[in-house]
Amino acid sequence: MSDSSPALPLAGVRILDATSNIAGPFGGAVLADLGADVLKIETPVGDPARSMSPIDGDRSAYFHIVNRNKSAESIDLKSDAGKNRLEELLADADVFLTNFLPDRLSALGLDPKQLMVRYPRLIFGNLSSYGTTGPDASAPGYDATVQARTGIMHVTGEPDGNPVRAGVSVLDVGGGMWLAIGILAALVERNLTGKGKLVETSLYETGATWVSYHLSAEQLTGAPSVRSGSGHPAFSPYGIFATKDGTLCIGVGSNNIFAKLCALIGREDLITDQRFAANVDRVKNSQVLKSEIEKALATHDAPYWAGVLGRNGVPADRVALPEELHDDPQGKAIDVLLPYPDNETKVARIPGLPLRFNGKRPPIRKAAPHKDQK
Repeated sequence: MSDSSPALPLAGVRILDATSNIAGPFGGAVLADLGADVLKIETPVGDPARSMSPIDGDRSAYFHIVNRNKSAESIDLKSDAGKNRLEELLADADVFLTNFLPDRLSALGLDPKQLMVRYPRLIFGNLSSYGTTGPDASAPGYDATVQARTGIMHVTGEPDGNPVRAGVSVLDVGGGMWLAIGILAALVERNLTGKGKLVETSLYETGATWVSYHLSAEQLTGAPSVRSGSGHPAFSPYGIFATKDGTLCIGVGSNNIFAKLCALIGREDLITDQRFAANVDRVKNSQVLKSEIEKALATHDAPYWAGVLGRNGVPADRVALPEELHDDPQGKAIDVLLPYPDNETKVARIPGLPLRFNGKRPPIRKAAPHKDQK
């Protein structure tokens, strides 16, 4: 495991990544992007993420994203040979990542406390569905099912529609981020104390964090959370607005920005309208306000208004497809998409880590591995 660049923050850190699917592997990918040497440990049948649609040989669209910058080795952790191989790897590892439920950790002989007794400098990171204690600790969970449990689905969708899953895997990606953040903090502490630590997170905890506002608001008002479509229960005007051609998303978070918006669309009269005097008034009368704003926006298309508003201090942008990022001038200016170093796939560029160090984004040093690719 020696593929890190000395210019990257985690160069020389050795990580064993025994996670599968999306959340755990994404956490490993974050650490790999930061320069750690990450060895992906798979069962002999392979990570289920390899077969998530659309597939690309023994990899998939998801697999390319969450396993870049890693090597791979198949190990049967149930066999004596597999257990011996893992022990060899752990002897030289800084971090061991899993996303096993408590029962499976015990069945595999991977109790974190016992493992860290044998390897006192080891940082053990585990990402589970609902946490490792409590009545649901052994319950399986995926991004969508935990979105349902934590209320994310309930507050997502149109007010008169059904609850829906967020369009991206917010718990998988978010859970992987928390895992990586916890590992980074534990590494800092170990550099001071010489001792490793158990780092735990879960999809459930991530979901609870994402609905923090809704929990706070309910306690203040006593009113249950509701769906707001593309809008927001705390701000107005906020959300999707129709234009002459195309849709525009506008975000107004202060009276000053509201005044700028009204002036730019030629509706200064709305500034002094008592129905819209303060944000709480605008939230109360949001549908009436939206109708008035859309009358003004009907004179031009979404790109026009995005330019006019955005250049003059009003957060606004057109609604685009994800694939339009390939030709987005802003994305090109900050190199948000990086070359994917693999001539065996049609995947040519993927988003790099959303961090830059001294102006430079950590590179994708190597593509997601094939089975047992070192």
